[in-house]
Amino acid sequence: MNAELEAVLSYHQTSKHGFKAYASGPRFLDMEIKPDPFLSYRGAPVLKLDTWDEKNINTELLPGYEQVFCPEKLEPSGISRRSISQLFFDSFALSVWKKAGSARWPLRINPSSGNLHPTEVYLISGPVPGLLKKPSVCHYSPLPHALELRAEFSGETWKKISSGFPEGTFFIGLTSIYWRVAWKYGVRAFRYANHDLGHAIAALSFAASGLGWKACLLADMASEDIAKVLGISGRQGPEKEDPACLLAVYPAGKECISGKVSSSAIPDFEKLYWAGVPDRLSPAHVEWAGIEKASSVTRKGNTNHFGEKQAEPKPEIQTSGLSGEVPDHGTHSDLEAAPLRRVIHMRRSAIEMNNSAYMEKEDFYGMLRRTLPDKNPVLNTLPFGPFSHLLLFVNRVKELFPGLYIFLRKSGEKEMLKSRFRPDFLWEKPESCPHELELYMLVEENLYDFAAQLSCSQRKAADACFTACMLSEFEGPLKKFGSWVYPYLFWECGILGQLLYLEAEARGFRGCGIGCFFDDPLHETLGLKGLEYQDLYHFAVGSPLQEIGVVTFPAYGK
Repeated sequence: MNAELEAVLSYHQTSKHGFKAYASGPRFLDMEIKPDPFLSYRGAPVLKLDTWDEKNINTELLPGYEQVFCPEKLEPSGISRRSISQLFFDSFALSVWKKAGSARWPLRINPSSGNLHPTEVYLISGPVPGLLKKPSVCHYSPLPHALELRAEFSGETWKKISSGFPEGTFFIGLTSIYWRVAWKYGVRAFRYANHDLGHAIAALSFAASGLGWKACLLADMASEDIAKVLGISGRQGPEKEDPACLLAVYPAGKECISGKVSSSAIPDFEKLYWAGVPDRLSPAHVEWAGIEKASSVTRKGNTNHFGEKQAEPKPEIQTSGLSGEVPDHGTHSDLEAAPLRRVIHMRRSAIEMNNSAYMEKEDFYGMLRRTLPDKNPVLNTLPFGPFSHLLLFVNRVKELFPGLYIFLRKSGEKEMLKSRFRPDFLWEKPESCPHELELYMLVEENLYDFAAQLSCSQRKAADACFTACMLSEFEGPLKKFGSWVYPYLFWECGILGQLLYLEAEARGFRGCGIGCFFDDPLHETLGLKGLEYQDLYHFAVGSPLQEIGVVTFPAYGK
C-alpha cells in the first residue's frame, strides 16, 4: 500500500465517531470567527441574473418532475441570459429566508451540512447573448444571484477547451472551502464537504435536465488543471478553494464522449488576468492538519479511465410544451403531476419528524427504484460505480414489518454480502416487493431507538418513515483507482441524498441528511470486519413537523 492510501485510511479512521468518543472537533463554537457563507471577489464586475418569484414558480407546471429523468425528450433550451439564469436559480441560488426571534438566515437550493456551504460554483462559457460578450470565467454569487466576471479569454482558447464536446456545451466548476465546515465540525469536515459536493452535482443535474440539458462529470481532469481554468491555482491558507470537479453541460440529445478538456487549453488560462480579490471569510482560524493532509493526498492527476466513450443513438426530440411519455415507475399519479421547479424550490431539510405518520409502500418502493443507476441521468453524473447499497431502518411503511433491511443497488452481490454479514440475518424478500428490486429484510424488530442511537441520538432517524445508511464499497475502489477516489465515494452518497430529498418532496414527505453517525458500531452490528465496506452517510425520510416560531420570506424579495 502506498503512502497516499495509508494517509487516506488514517484520516478515515481518525475521523470516525464512536460510542466512547467523537472525532476531534472544536471544544466550543467561536461565533467571533464563524466563516461567512458567501464568498465575493471584490473588484470583479458583477452581472445580475434573472430571478423568478414564488408565484411564477408555482404556475410553471412544465416540465414535470418525472420528465427530468428523460431530458432527451425535452427540446433543449438555447444558451441565453434567461437559461443560464434559470440554471443557477434552480441549482445554487437561495430558496428562502427564515427568521426566528432576532436571528435571520437563508436556505439554498443545494443543501449543506449545518447550512455552512463550503461549495463554490463557477461558469466557463463562450459568449452568451444578453450576458457575456466574450468567452469568460465567472464566479457565481448566490446572495445577489449574480455572476462575478473573473476573466475573459479569446475565441481561440474557447475552441480549444470546447473541442470534442457537443455544440452548445458550457462548463460548471465546483470547489470546496473546508474551513467553512471545520469551524463547526472539526476533522470530520472533509467528509461533510464532499457530501455537499455530491448534493451540488445532483442539484445541477436536476436543474440542467429541466432545461433539456445533461451534466457530465469530467472525471479524467487533474485537480491542478481544474484549479488553473477556474483561476484558483496557487491559493494558500485555511480559506483557500480546493478544486473539486469540472462538469460539461450540453443538450441532452447529444453525447459527451470525453472525460477531460484538451490539455492544450490549460496554459492559456495561466496567462489570463483574473479580476477581483476574494473577501476574507473569518478574522482568525483553527488549523485542522488532518483535513489538510486528506485534501493533499486525494488530489488527482490526469487519467484516462473514462475517456472516449461510445456515443449512444440519439432519441426523438419532443417540445417542452407537451407532457410527453413518462416511464412507469409504479408511483402515485400525484407524482406525475408534480412540477419540477416547485419541487426544487420547496425542498427543505426536516428538522423534526412526525412519528405517527406512515408512508405507502408504493412510495417507498418508488423511491428505492429511483436510486438505481440504470438510465437515470442524475446518477449517471458519476461515470463509475455504483458503490453504495442502502441499509434501511424501516420504521413506518405500510404493509412492511418494521426492522432492518438492505436494498442492493448493484445486482449479483447478495451472496457475497450475505457471507460478510452476520449469519443469523434473515435475508427475506417482502411479499409486496416488486420482483426487480433486491430488497431483503435482515431483522424483523422495532429498531426506532437503535436507528437514532446510531445517528448520534438524533430523533429524526427514529421518527422518520425510514432511515437509509449508505454502505459503500471502500477498500476495493481505493485500490483500483487510487487515493483520489476517496472524495468521490462521498459524492455518490451526496448525489443519492439529493435524489432522496427531491423524491420525498415530490411525494409529500421531507428528507434530512445526517452526517453525524457512529461508524464502526454500525459495522459491528452488521458483522462487517475490515474496510471492504464502510458506512458513509445517513439519510432520513418522513413527514415533517411544522417549525414553531419560524417565519419565512422570499429569497429575492424587493
